[in-house]
Amino acid sequence: MHNRMRWLMGATALLYIGPLMAGLGGYGWPLVPVFTLLFLLWHFILRPQTWPRQFHEWTQYQAWATLFSNAAIQLLFVALLFGAGRGIGGALGFVPPYGAILPIAISFLSIPLARMIWDPWQANEMNNFLDEAIRTISHPETTVGEAGLEAARRMIAPLADLPDETQPNVVAQHLVALSAHAEDAHIRSALFERLRDHKANRAETIALILHATDGRLAEIVPGDGPTMALGLLPADPSLIALFAHRLTAALDEDPDLWGKCPSVDYLTELAAKYDNTEAEAPLRELIDATNAAQPEDGLA
Repeated sequence: MHNRMRWLMGATALLYIGPLMAGLGGYGWPLVPVFTLLFLLWHFILRPQTWPRQFHEWTQYQAWATLFSNAAIQLLFVALLFGAGRGIGGALGFVPPYGAILPIAISFLSIPLARMIWDPWQANEMNNFLDEAIRTISHPETTVGEAGLEAARRMIAPLADLPDETQPNVVAQHLVALSAHAEDAHIRSALFERLRDHKANRAETIALILHATDGRLAEIVPGDGPTMALGLLPADPSLIALFAHRLTAALDEDPDLWGKCPSVDYLTELAAKYDNTEAEAPLRELIDATNAAQPEDGLA
């Protein structure tokens, strides 16, 4: 698993080496659009979830806004790499005698290599696993009694009335209060149901994050709670950051939780997805904590 990620990083590095070499070779700015297109092509192939998959979706303003914002970011990266290459060449007083095709070919080679190493659609397999696991957790005959689950549903109902501005510490107080009247497994199942059915508001989502990343609860409640909770979270960097911060702290305190936590592959994909957001740094800290907690026998 970790070797595959290292290979992916090596293949991706080729993408950035190309414009750096072009700048070092003294080639001019007319090549910048070529590399910008290659960078965008890499994103289309390696991060297809980011882009619309139906033709009619491209008629929406959001699709074009995403395209132009990504193009602007990639153009900036390419320009910076060109400038760095020209600066290195100027400092060394040396211009390598290779043609313009070589840097372009190196960047282009990154795309098929990275695609052979990494399947960008494997996240769908994770989602299918999560859906099945959540159905199992919510099934009264296999996990919790119907009466207990129904009681938990009633107990968490007040969370739906909390405003979006409610702070996590306030949500935590609600969880402590209702834990005296419902089993932890029932509460977890009821919260999973709300997010699975896309009915949860922000306070309920925070409640699931707090519940699933509590070290004691993660240990005593059956199932891989942290992994399943992460798969249910909406695409909100602040919520992802909260999850990552709390799970990192729980792992640091109890490395035995490693088996219930998301895989490094999945976390690395999320870190790339939330690049340059408030979620990126917490996710990378969680990756480090997950690697540190991994058993010495290397079980995956």
